[in-house]
Amino acid sequence: MAITKKQYVLEGLCCGICAAKIQNDIQLLSGVKNAEVDATTTILSIEFDSDIDTLVEDITRIAVSHDEDIVVKEV
Repeated sequence: MAITKKQYVLEGLCCGICAAKIQNDIQLLSGVKNAEVDATTTILSIEFDSDIDTLVEDITRIAVSHDEDIVVKEV
């Protein structure tokens, strides 16, 4: 199975605490190999199995559960 790398901007991310919580929750998703959220740049870097169909929806659901103002956009 191929590993895909992508980056997303988490627009509206408020702080490092939310970034850490979002990062931890995303790392628990099935098929995610690595996820890092940089609170300064609000960039999520993620490595995942290429066959995950709902990744953006899952990332958005997780991010909004920690801060309802976050908008997820692919870089």
